[in-house]
Amino acid sequence: MADIAVGATRVFGRLGYRRAQMANVAAEAGLSSGAVYTYVASKEALFHLVFAVGFGEVGDGLPALPIATPPFAETLQLIGRGLRKSMATPRLRAALDDDAPDDVRAEFAEIIEERYDAVERTWPLLAVIERCAVDLPELDAVYFQRGRRSYLGELARYLEQRTASGHLRALPDTAVCARMMTEAIVWFAWHRREDRDAKTYDDAVARTTIVEMLGNAFIPDR
Repeated sequence: MADIAVGATRVFGRLGYRRAQMANVAAEAGLSSGAVYTYVASKEALFHLVFAVGFGEVGDGLPALPIATPPFAETLQLIGRGLRKSMATPRLRAALDDDAPDDVRAEFAEIIEERYDAVERTWPLLAVIERCAVDLPELDAVYFQRGRRSYLGELARYLEQRTASGHLRALPDTAVCARMMTEAIVWFAWHRREDRDAKTYDDAVARTTIVEMLGNAFIPDR
């Protein structure tokens, strides 16, 4: 079942929801098309399985097979729970509650590292969500309209607070800065892995470089 979930993750993440076919998943998993239906009753059930396995919500014992088609609302709830846990930002939220950081450079680095590590860890599921949200408006609302906008808003607020206190450079628009930071993190933690030059950059060096580059860009020399 794990092989089917991994294959489906790749197919949904590459083709999106509407274009993905059970035959694509079977080929990815090295099975016949009919064999997939011994594990899941439908494409909807397979989509649910991707997130149940990816977010670690499959129990120790195998479920009854084939897995029945759940209501889509149940799948959305599963995705929402998984994202809240895997993409949590305790360091950013703690910084928002601290008006006088002892070491703003260390605080800033922790915030970048927190997001970088979350994206690097979760990117195959994020790819599924982003590509399938085009076909599934309810998923678009969960991920783009609520989740991502909320994060960008919190990051922009952090930048605004630290700029006002003199800890960060003053720049024209903190919302633009928050988006630029996030795009840099996401490209090196995720999108470069889908690029033809994926192996050009060492993982650890890329992470360290992004953290230091952003810190140097935003934190003035003392």
